[in-house]
Amino acid sequence: MAELFIPRFSWMKTKFQNYLREDHYFDILLQSDLSMFEYEGLPAGMDPVWIEKYLNIAGSIGITRTPETYVSELLPDAPEYKPKYSICPLPSRDGNVDQYGDGSHLAGSTATVSIEGDLGVDAVIIYNRDTRLPELDNMIDADALMQIDKSAAINVILSRIAPVFSCYNDKSKKALDLMLDEILEGKLKTIVSGDVKDLLKMAGLDGGTEILEITHPEKIQYIQYLSQYYDVIIRRHYNRRGLSVRTGTKAAQQSADEIHGLDAVSWIIPLAKLESRKRGFDQFNAIFGENVSVRFSEIWQQEYDAYKLRMQEQDAAAEEAEDAAEEMSDPDQDPDDQSGGEQDAAETET
Repeated sequence: MAELFIPRFSWMKTKFQNYLREDHYFDILLQSDLSMFEYEGLPAGMDPVWIEKYLNIAGSIGITRTPETYVSELLPDAPEYKPKYSICPLPSRDGNVDQYGDGSHLAGSTATVSIEGDLGVDAVIIYNRDTRLPELDNMIDADALMQIDKSAAINVILSRIAPVFSCYNDKSKKALDLMLDEILEGKLKTIVSGDVKDLLKMAGLDGGTEILEITHPEKIQYIQYLSQYYDVIIRRHYNRRGLSVRTGTKAAQQSADEIHGLDAVSWIIPLAKLESRKRGFDQFNAIFGENVSVRFSEIWQQEYDAYKLRMQEQDAAAEEAEDAAEEMSDPDQDPDDQSGGEQDAAETET
């Protein structure tokens, strides 16, 4: 049996290496988005992974009943294979438009059939968020991470100890190349060549002083800043999705309140995505009589519960501090009036 051929990364041209790096990071970031929600009650043939994938990369999906013209290319002789509903990514809205320019008619295409319908009657569009856009930062952050990887690879190459020898002629070059190949293989080599001897002197390996140094091994220390920037991109990306990512780098000492200070902001996007899906599938249920529900997955629900608990604790602490401040001061009596009353009482006793 022939073994699977896997192309080596180092065999690829630089342009395709960069494509692969960017696709790699986009795949990782998209995969985390696909795990944000869980569905219940989806009819047979409606794949939750497909739904989430195209909501995140296209921004919207359209759903109608499967047309009668549907023909399965895979199982043409099995009519029971026909799905109940057809879903297409990025449907268009045409027909009569409202004051916002939104059409009342859906039109789109799946891999097997064209679909259409009247929105709210026999068709529904579900959006990723209220902005009706995909998660654009997946592409932006994937590109940034690719650039960091590329910079790190260049830094590693330019930090190698690799002196460059300058030869008099082709004869000297061949003799030196042979000697270096033997060294790389760990073999001891004895040669008789005046050209190589003179070349070694010129290179500084036999009393000479001339050698070409185009690499800088000491600058490998700067690769740590690329690692820190990588951590910043990852932390920023997942913080926008409500996940508290901790990394090894820390620009300054931060208190717990500062660390959790942006919690409310970080949950804007996840909650907007959840609400948009709930609203869309509520319309789907009302039109087609289904009972589909959507909620945060376990990881996101745990983080959201922790966020709400922190907010409750902060509110309770603020109320306690306010009550303590009120108890320490009597709002019905001015301190100046109180001292004056004590002085009048002292004069009366005298």
